[in-house]
Amino acid sequence: MGPMVLFDNGNESVGVFPLSQLSAIEAGDDVVEMHFGHHSNKHTVVMACADGNSDVVVRNLAAFFAPLGKFHQKLITVADDANSVYLDALITGVTSITFDEA
Repeated sequence: MGPMVLFDNGNESVGVFPLSQLSAIEAGDDVVEMHFGHHSNKHTVVMACADGNSDVVVRNLAAFFAPLGKFHQKLITVADDANSVYLDALITGVTSITFDEA
């Protein structure tokens, strides 16, 4: 299955997704969106970040994730508000985790 990524907003909204399903990372207005899935099943995780640094967070996440395709059975905590653990120090929290079914 490969590496999994974990998100927790500290308020019982938690998502764990296969990194192989990451389809896009977007930035703007002090938020970073990560999109998982393809076609009919899509998840979106929105994270807040430090003022004016959403573009930096996207670059940092892309640089971190790029070489991980070759690894297996690894859990990567990207943003965990419950435990104040963030892959990038500029991420300040998980705004939402949603599922869109077509």
